[in-house]
Amino acid sequence: MPPAEGTRKPIDILLIESPVQAIDHARRESLVQKYNLNLIYYDCTTTTQFKERLAPGGAYSAITAILRNGWLKAGPYAYHTPFSAEFIPHFPPSLKLICCSGHGHDTADIPALTARGIWYCNTPNACTEAVANTGLALVLDSFRYLSYAQWCARYDWMASRALGLKAVDPRDKVLGIVGLGDIGLAIGRKCESALGMRVVYTGPRRKVDAERQLAGGARFYGSVDEMIPHIDCVVLSAPYTPATHHVLSHGQFARAKSGGLRVVNVARGKMLDEGALLEALEAGKVVGVGLDVHEDEPGVNDQLKENWMVTLLPHIGVCSESSWEGFESGNWGNLESWLRTGRPETPVNWVGGNQHDDDENDEKSIVSELT
Repeated sequence: MPPAEGTRKPIDILLIESPVQAIDHARRESLVQKYNLNLIYYDCTTTTQFKERLAPGGAYSAITAILRNGWLKAGPYAYHTPFSAEFIPHFPPSLKLICCSGHGHDTADIPALTARGIWYCNTPNACTEAVANTGLALVLDSFRYLSYAQWCARYDWMASRALGLKAVDPRDKVLGIVGLGDIGLAIGRKCESALGMRVVYTGPRRKVDAERQLAGGARFYGSVDEMIPHIDCVVLSAPYTPATHHVLSHGQFARAKSGGLRVVNVARGKMLDEGALLEALEAGKVVGVGLDVHEDEPGVNDQLKENWMVTLLPHIGVCSESSWEGFESGNWGNLESWLRTGRPETPVNWVGGNQHDDDENDEKSIVSELT
């Protein structure tokens, strides 16, 4: 049980806040009071400053947890990577938990955090609806070239008539999904029900339960190379790892069916070899493109930028109030669960013992250890 009110030491929590977020003031205040939390707000402008504050005697030297809240790609800390290998050796021994908005965790060094005994938690499924809706829109654009049509409506009406022999509807076309996780499955379900597409997928393993959530089921392919010749559109929705770097490149585009392939990416830009994509567009192996993410973000490839037959978005698939609310709930939920039981709700890694230990026997109040 937590110590009685007034006898607990403050627990330092470092908050890295985006200006784009949904703040649950009532929940935050409740947790501050219940666990005697001391909220410290990150405002570092340089990597050196961050390291200095983490050092003994620094402002962050006694932090127990870090919460990174809101839209990670907005605000002054959009391209700060506080959980990368550069900073982990500087973390104080007191740091035991990191909670970060979003689904991907490619900028965090998970093995190094685990070796230090630090839990890392994401907020899975918090932004699924927003990203899946973006994926649906990009799939449709890749068949109907609506970005080009918008350009024509503004600048050259008659140029749009060239779409008459190019645009097609996606009904009965085959959608190939790379990564049938929460987001990939949601995109598949939306494209199946709204656009009448058939779904196939690839990934590390077959997902029978996910297949059952699609009205027409889904065929599993053991690799991207095996899947490409059978599909009309490919959607990247897998995590970015060394194994998925340039998962679409020259070899994959060469295997596209004769009618050409549409390419949609809502995952990470470096999963797609943009040089190979440009060559495939020129050769007619790729005939439609929809990208929310880019290989050299925040830069956008100039040749893609100039091609209005390609739909480009500035990594805004997550951009929705529902995502910010989900991030807020997930991050504070992970912190509260860890303080109460010793285990967060949605860890990416596993710290301290057997993952399959019986919860009832293993749970313990972290608050009592910290006070």
